Amino acid sequence: MSRIEQNIWNDYLGKKLLLIAMSIALLTHGVIGYFTLPQTYDAYVHMFFADHYSRFWFEPWDYRWYTGFLTVSYPPLLHQMIALISKVFPLKVSFCIAGIFIFEILVVGVYRFSKIFFDKTTAGVAALLVVVLSSIVETLHVYGQLPTLTGLAFLLNALPFLYQFMIKNKPFYLIMAFSFLAVVICSHHVTAIFGMVFFIAPLLFMGIVDGSSALSNTKFSWAFVKMALRAIWAKKWPIIIFATLMISMAISLIFPYWYWSKTDPIAQVSIPHGSRDNFFEQTSSGLIFYVIPLALIFALLPAISYSIFKRTRFIGWLLSFYGCLLLGSGGTTPLPKMMLGEHAFNILTLDRFGFWASIIAIPFMAKFILSFLAGPVRGFWIKRHKTAVHFVLSGLNGLAYILFIIYIFHLASFRPLQPKPVDIQPMLNFLNRDEHMRWRFMTLGFGDQMAWLSSNTMAATVDGNYHSARRLPEMTSRPVERLENAKYLGEEGLATLEDFLTKAEKYNLKYVFSNDRFYDPLLYYTGWSRNILLENGIMVWEKGNISTIKPITPKELHPFLKYAWGIIPISSLILMTLLTTLYMVKYKKQMYFEVEGPLDADYPKSVIYATSFMPVLFFTGFLIYVTYELLLVDQQKDPETTIANFYNELDFQRFENAHGFFEPSLTFTLDQYLLEKSVQDGGLLPSYAKLDSIAVVELRADEDNVSVAVHTQWRTSLGYQKQIDSLDLVRLNKQWYIVPPKFELEIPEEQVHSYTYTLFKKMGKRVISSFPTVKDDRVKKPFAAILQANLVQYGESQHIAGEILNADDVPINVALMATVTFGNGTKENYYPSTLMHYNLSPKASTYFQIGLDSASSLDSLKIVNIDLQAATDISERGYIHGGTVGYEVEEQAPFEMKVIAEVYNELTTEINIPGLLIAEKDSLGRIWKVELAIHQRSIRTGLKREFTVPFQKIQDRAKLLEEDLIKLYVNGQKRNYFSISPDEIAVRHQGISIMSHGFLANEIYLQ
Repeated sequence: MSRIEQNIWNDYLGKKLLLIAMSIALLTHGVIGYFTLPQTYDAYVHMFFADHYSRFWFEPWDYRWYTGFLTVSYPPLLHQMIALISKVFPLKVSFCIAGIFIFEILVVGVYRFSKIFFDKTTAGVAALLVVVLSSIVETLHVYGQLPTLTGLAFLLNALPFLYQFMIKNKPFYLIMAFSFLAVVICSHHVTAIFGMVFFIAPLLFMGIVDGSSALSNTKFSWAFVKMALRAIWAKKWPIIIFATLMISMAISLIFPYWYWSKTDPIAQVSIPHGSRDNFFEQTSSGLIFYVIPLALIFALLPAISYSIFKRTRFIGWLLSFYGCLLLGSGGTTPLPKMMLGEHAFNILTLDRFGFWASIIAIPFMAKFILSFLAGPVRGFWIKRHKTAVHFVLSGLNGLAYILFIIYIFHLASFRPLQPKPVDIQPMLNFLNRDEHMRWRFMTLGFGDQMAWLSSNTMAATVDGNYHSARRLPEMTSRPVERLENAKYLGEEGLATLEDFLTKAEKYNLKYVFSNDRFYDPLLYYTGWSRNILLENGIMVWEKGNISTIKPITPKELHPFLKYAWGIIPISSLILMTLLTTLYMVKYKKQMYFEVEGPLDADYPKSVIYATSFMPVLFFTGFLIYVTYELLLVDQQKDPETTIANFYNELDFQRFENAHGFFEPSLTFTLDQYLLEKSVQDGGLLPSYAKLDSIAVVELRADEDNVSVAVHTQWRTSLGYQKQIDSLDLVRLNKQWYIVPPKFELEIPEEQVHSYTYTLFKKMGKRVISSFPTVKDDRVKKPFAAILQANLVQYGESQHIAGEILNADDVPINVALMATVTFGNGTKENYYPSTLMHYNLSPKASTYFQIGLDSASSLDSLKIVNIDLQAATDISERGYIHGGTVGYEVEEQAPFEMKVIAEVYNELTTEINIPGLLIAEKDSLGRIWKVELAIHQRSIRTGLKREFTVPFQKIQDRAKLLEEDLIKLYVNGQKRNYFSISPDEIAVRHQGISIMSHGFLANEIYLQ
């Protein structure tokens, strides 16, 4: 076959394979994407941005997240495309339509990109490879990173035009390249920036080499380097013109973004990301961010390396490919941080570099795959090992990879990425009624679905899902991405969440939608009350005495920038479409500049054998490993493994699985186990905690019996809790089992227990009207009194300790705030956090403590005065705090006390988290310190639970500061100090006074 005939055949076969690839992509990713895309990491974020443009095309300010932010902080083109589609289709469907549209452009882009390297048949195979490449499948169906794919798709389509410009010096090719690059810039600026380094620079070098017959026929040597430098110098003006225009275009097209970056720079603590981990230490991160996306690259690496090293025209791609592989390895080696610099390393997600490496490798993988299936490598196998061997090897490689891809599609089933889908309609109904949108809300336990809720309402939340836009100091000062998943972020996450729950008034935060009871203790102890259980199972928590959202002046942009942001990006897409149409109709040549002849047998035997066997070995080994981890691991091979797996089942409350670790017994059935747990196993640790760490200490052992002490640390919303359990294990049939612990039954004295409650209910509006009826609905503020407030300095810390009384005949909700005025005129607000009762029954009182800044900090600012302000409102719930308390105090050492308390539950419901509010008083009755103590186990009705709490007294080492500094206010009215009387009970107990402060999950007044 002549060269011309071969080119015609390649052209036909390449286009045919391209059409097949596009059809398969539509039938597979188009269908599967509707079910997978909404469940990905980033999908709902991009839907939120699209919803913004659908509502406010020319207004970049969105007040719904973080008390407001500018959407110019992210390139808008993809979001604007989705917004336009959403005018016809629902938002989720619009996102999926945009996703498959971008995927089809990516398939075409890879085809055209690969034609620069090899013939069109190889490019057609490359297009087919896009459909099943693990890095692309993961990026689309696991991460949902459509902007990344959009930028890449148009970048790959731009490169052939730029290559043709370098070869033929025709300006129209440069214009076409810039039209596609403009879309790249408006879609994803990071792809545009790094694309200059990892895609455009190697392409320019390859064009220079291919444009010089002397260079293209010279092997790599010092002579080649000198010739290449001379060739680059000869092309300096086209390169300079291109670079100048590219930089100018990158600045001008998304100038509002650069303006925002300059005028409101990101100044926040770096948020940890798994792609920056050391993959040898965090193997799960390595699996997700490196092994799975680059699996096929590693399997075909011998052939890729051989091809990319063989030709001098690929030198730029060689550096780019291995540079991206190295940067994608994250913190496994120190080199990525050295190459990027610490700042860039800590803000970039490095998995994108591995993704780009996989794109660069596609033409080289396609070349080998085509040769293996229908080229010289196939001939090599048939000649040496017969057709059957080649057929079996091809089938095994294909089957192993298809199973691997199926695993990726179902990755969320094995490793859930999001909570179960939440029906948002009941929450939308709640926000839409009774003017609830006049306050901000927060979601807990929603995952990325919190962005979906925001996309469907105009209500505002203090949280958000785009960390580059955060400017709230409580969030930027800690490595916390968002509040709703705080429990996964350790102490920093929970501390940030506590700040917002405590300082709710600062951000007009009134409602919390909770989808995870893990947060219930923190919500309760920071003063939140349950409002209503919605029909979708979401509990609505509410905080009283929160003022409505005040008007916020948005950060202004010049009107010109607003219009430019709304017009230029979408115009770049329209212009690119028109120019492409013109090119296809008038300028497209039938023959591209040919750079590669027909495939030849250029793979040595070692490369052929290695690359032919590595895929089946790699993917089969991976699937065997995954199957073994999921199904075949011996969970009871030794005592330590048995204990670890048993506690893992308890942690996820899979009690049926946990029962399987106990020694088989006719008397200890699953029913018996569950029954025993139901009557004795409740409280903070069993119900509201996640296992953080576990250590097993062997106490006694022989061949078939072991006694161990299990030291566990549990993460709760109230902090870390430790526990030690003693367990006995026995070996039966080479398996270790836990001996069921002896059940100690606690039985209340009465068979029927009664308790008389006084319940209260606000009757609501006096006029049935959707309009505000303030005059008719006005209720007098309940009366409360601040009995005492003492400013205490203890070492470097300062706090206000005191007591508040509900002097009214109705239960009240109390909001307490200390406003400190400094010498320079600035003011700062402080709140009591968990150290007080926020809901008080009639005539009840509570101790409180408000922490201030360090003494040295406050002294430097010079406190002028402190306004202690209490606001009250009628409360319907939350004012029952537990049972009756009796206690004794023992002195262990100077200032070291041991409080031994006994709480009796006389209520008709369980006290899920028994708690005590402990106050230290002096002989005059003044309060110096308040602490919260909680018990890990619940108290059933009619039973008692004993506390042993260590307590440090401070009054002999602390001092009371000037009382005149503190001014008292109740509901805005100034109050005088009450005279303080000695507390005889505290005097009898060495200055310690206690009140119950427990949490009841089943509130009898929650209606």
